[in-house]
Amino acid sequence: MTLHLSAVVTSSTKSVGSACIVRQFRHTDFSQGMSPLVLVDHFVMTGPTFEPHPHAGISAATLLLEDSTGTMQSLDSTESNDEIRAGDLLWTLAGRGIVHAQRPAGEARLHGLQVFIDLPERLKSQPASTSLLRAWEMPVIQTDAGRVRVVSGSYGGWDSPLQTPEPLLLLDGWLRPGATTLVPVPPGWTAWVYAVQGDLGVRARHCCKGAVPLPKMSGGDPDFAVLTEGAAVAVRAAPDGEEGVLVLMAGRAPAHFVLIAAPAIDAPVIPRGASAAADQQALTQALAAYEAGDFDASPQHLTAA
Repeated sequence: MTLHLSAVVTSSTKSVGSACIVRQFRHTDFSQGMSPLVLVDHFVMTGPTFEPHPHAGISAATLLLEDSTGTMQSLDSTESNDEIRAGDLLWTLAGRGIVHAQRPAGEARLHGLQVFIDLPERLKSQPASTSLLRAWEMPVIQTDAGRVRVVSGSYGGWDSPLQTPEPLLLLDGWLRPGATTLVPVPPGWTAWVYAVQGDLGVRARHCCKGAVPLPKMSGGDPDFAVLTEGAAVAVRAAPDGEEGVLVLMAGRAPAHFVLIAAPAIDAPVIPRGASAAADQQALTQALAAYEAGDFDASPQHLTAA
């Protein structure tokens, strides 16, 4: 079997402070993990929530969805000061360590995802950096089936200009009722599929052409999952198999989905908050460096309005 679908994971909303609600997905929620993803937060924020906090050993991507209103201000210890607007993506390579804060700039309703992505060991000691990709820079594929924004990676013959430390595909798409779209999954990659709005069917095809269906099993169809709003599934592609294909299908109403796919990192990951390391010693050292002020944070800069 080339592709293996996890059980569907549904996350309920919870409040973070008085001005933010979040649906959260952790890598431990999925039977085979969701490597290289460590954590995904789907949030709606109307007031200050993500005040100065550290990251290390990961990349952190903040994607504001297109129905956001207002602006998010992002400040970090590299002295970047970015304004993120509807549809934009801010990529933060935390590397050996960064401190940042993200908050609404004035009146806003910020709707988006924060995605925390593990880094291979060789990149965990890199200096921190950030890059901002505007919505208008992202390729948009419009077909009879719907509309897909290619936020990162290559899809449908289009390439996002975003430069990521490792290959990563990030799609933000809408499907019309009953419509389908196909997403290839290379060997050794993991895909994470999330239903932002509406119901979404996910069908695994184990090769691009001529796939033979698996026999039905007593527990249901292992190649098919239905995601209701707020649910996600992780799909692991065998490293020695053929390229597989995911068929995404909208139900009777339009479906809004986010798909993130990347090569799995077959190494241990120990998360602590929004940092991650391969072992406890490395994680302890990173947190000690933060406490000692080695992330070069400027309190005045991070608290600037």
